[in-house]
Amino acid sequence: MEFLLLGPLGVRREGAPLELGGPRQRAVLTMLLLHANQAVSVAQLTDAVWDVPPVSPESNLRTYVAGLRRSLGDRLLTRPGHGYLLVVEPGELDLDAFDELVRAGETALAGNDVEAAAEAFAGALARWRGIPTAELDAGPLLRAELTRLQERRLTAVERYAKVALELGRFDDVIDRLRRETALHPLREELWAQLMLALDRSGRRGEALEAYTAVRKHVVEQVGVEPGTRLRQLHQVILASRAPSAAALNAYRQLPMDIAEFTGREAELRALCEPGPRSTVVISAIEGMAGVGKTKLAVRAAHRLAERYPDVQLWADLHGFDPDELPSDPAAVLESFLRLLGVPGGQIPESLEERAALYRDRLAGRRALVLLDNAAGEDQVRPLLPGSPTCTVLITSRRTLLHLDGVKSVQLDVFTTGEAVALLARIAGADRVDADREAAARVAELCGHLPIAVALAAKRLARRPQWTVLDLVSQLERGGGLGARGVFDLSYQALPEHQRRLFRLLGLHPGEDVTAESAAALAGLTAYEAGDLLETLLDEHLLQQHTPGRYGLHDLLRAYAVEQVTATEPPPARALARRRVLDWYVRTSWEAVRRLNPQRKLDIGTCDPAVHPRTFADRDAALLWCDTERANLVAAVRDAAEHDLPERAWTLAQCLWDFFNLRKHWTDWLDTHEVGLRAARAAGDRAAEGRMLITLGIALREVRRHDEAVDSYQRALAIFRAIGDREREEPTWNNLGIVHLVQQRPDDALECFERAASIARELGNLHSEAVTLNNIALLHAEAGRYDAALERYLRALEIRQEIKDPYSEAILLNNIGEVHRGLLDFPSAVAHIERALETFREIGDVYGQAESLDNLGLALHGLGDRRGAEKCWIESAALFEELGEPKAAEVRDRL
Repeated sequence: MEFLLLGPLGVRREGAPLELGGPRQRAVLTMLLLHANQAVSVAQLTDAVWDVPPVSPESNLRTYVAGLRRSLGDRLLTRPGHGYLLVVEPGELDLDAFDELVRAGETALAGNDVEAAAEAFAGALARWRGIPTAELDAGPLLRAELTRLQERRLTAVERYAKVALELGRFDDVIDRLRRETALHPLREELWAQLMLALDRSGRRGEALEAYTAVRKHVVEQVGVEPGTRLRQLHQVILASRAPSAAALNAYRQLPMDIAEFTGREAELRALCEPGPRSTVVISAIEGMAGVGKTKLAVRAAHRLAERYPDVQLWADLHGFDPDELPSDPAAVLESFLRLLGVPGGQIPESLEERAALYRDRLAGRRALVLLDNAAGEDQVRPLLPGSPTCTVLITSRRTLLHLDGVKSVQLDVFTTGEAVALLARIAGADRVDADREAAARVAELCGHLPIAVALAAKRLARRPQWTVLDLVSQLERGGGLGARGVFDLSYQALPEHQRRLFRLLGLHPGEDVTAESAAALAGLTAYEAGDLLETLLDEHLLQQHTPGRYGLHDLLRAYAVEQVTATEPPPARALARRRVLDWYVRTSWEAVRRLNPQRKLDIGTCDPAVHPRTFADRDAALLWCDTERANLVAAVRDAAEHDLPERAWTLAQCLWDFFNLRKHWTDWLDTHEVGLRAARAAGDRAAEGRMLITLGIALREVRRHDEAVDSYQRALAIFRAIGDREREEPTWNNLGIVHLVQQRPDDALECFERAASIARELGNLHSEAVTLNNIALLHAEAGRYDAALERYLRALEIRQEIKDPYSEAILLNNIGEVHRGLLDFPSAVAHIERALETFREIGDVYGQAESLDNLGLALHGLGDRRGAEKCWIESAALFEELGEPKAAEVRDRL
């Protein structure tokens, strides 16, 4: 028989539907099915069938049971004194199948098998055919039971949505959740999942509309605001429309687990066993290069992730990279703090303050921190959390003896058994079992080094006609044991076009490579390069931590450098390096054109084989800059180190808009100091002056005001000497801003007036508007509102001519502030509302917060206390979301 409970009630015998009687009889059957193979009492059935039971419900129930027996036969049993029992065999009830699939999904999720979890949850939900209450006359008990059943289904929907989001199946999630939120408009978790799905699929406007819809339902039907999760998610999505916002769930950073991981069971148990609850658990995996430290750490981290679900952070510390200095702990902390939601402008300057804020952000949170390739204790110590709710995994080639409380796991090369097991897993157990002795010899020839065994196994797997003994012959012919011999075997077996790309990767700047940057390096199309990269990944010559980005193991990077040096003549190496640097310069310039359309920069010509990436909009450009940041910084250094000074300073110039937007001050200062040295070494005075301007801005941002003034004065001397009036103008303006910050208004005003004069002389409307705004700001701060208003209005006139909505919004807000100073509150409100509308249109959250605060002050001046309060509540919430201290000032107004 087949019992169908998850939708319209039904029973089938050999596929034929059975007659089940009227609504109350069907209610009895539903109750019995919900408690299949258990006795259900008369009292329970009475509460399940009637709100107000008849005088003698037992008689009615006997009638219903008799009607059911005519269809179900001896499946329906009477238990004297206990009620009635329905016998259901395994596999007959759709509810049992649903529960089993849900359990399978939970198990897969616990094991981090997201694909299997999604399949199981989707299968469970597919069992449902509708709403099981529509045709029943249900009493209070059955209504409660059916509500619980619906709750189980909705929980499965939420579980499926979670895993499907991780897999990027946005369309399916969105369609499903739109139906569910329509049916269950007060279930906030469904709305949260829908908002996430819409936002991650690039439909942020619809995500915000979803919040508006759920808020309307909750306020109208319950009389309260939505819960904390929905409100916070709404603010994050709002903030993500602004350039300074962090990505959603950016604090879950573990790299992909390794499918072919084999062995190391004892070490895994040691790493995953619970530690003391009174202190941070610190585990250090130590061993030689290529022994599999990172793979073991990543596998352990994924096993521990369920125990530490709040935060998972990962950083490669480059402790032993021959081409890169070990990572600065301060820079790593900056990255971690951004991922934890601290805006760039709120990240302290000193290492000690950053470490303190980092420990504060992780206090009480179940956090896992994976630090790969540590150079030593001094590099690691500032990156350790302070809360006993956290755990840290570290990999290093050195012994980390002086870390307090560290648990060391020494990782040696594979045992013969582990090496043979990995060989069997990759190349096939049948082939290895056919000649275990030869397999052991392969392990020996690989020096039992995991990376070498994996490469040899992949070589065997790709050649089904070979036996293991054939592989032994190939390795022995190559001569020498260990990784080098296996690298030679794998590399020499590649076709020449694959060998060429592999060795050229030794010239690529930074941590990883994409198809587009590899294409520039090798003079290929992105399609050709992507195909070759995937082939090298299949051959285990590359690694992949995130889709679309490829990296070289340290040993293989050194081997690639060796091969490219030995094989490619110096002119060919120089050409490849120029091409990839040109690609970074040109693509960065395409990004700048989206981030700041007013920027002008002469970036020269590049190799015709270079095809820079273009961007559809500002968000796409910003995402690329965020993703490529480490490579971009490395490219500036690489250009300077290889006698390509123009590329070094040009790329640094391209990047400063991005660094300013994200407040990456360390990178800004580093790249500009490199670019400045390159310009001086090349004797390019104009480039030196430009570098001094943008370096001065960075110095001002980090409050090194005297150094900023010195930088601008040096730039002015250069531009006067070479007669560059166009560059002299922004230098005066920036010098004025520093004087303004230093509380030297007269000096600032003189600088701004000089800048404005040069801008008018050159007919540069954009620059004239900038300086007029600054002059007006000085007058307004001194209480000279009429003089300020005159200059603001002229600047606004210019802005409207050159179509710069962001600057226009700033001016409108400033004009509103001046009208407040003149006590013309209606005019103030009118201008500020226009500013607020523009800030919302362009997604500038900080601008919205500022103008809302200003609008509140203007409304308060009009006597509209309710309106002022509403503005300040929203302003304070936005400032708090951005981590801006001004939130406290606005709260004080409230």
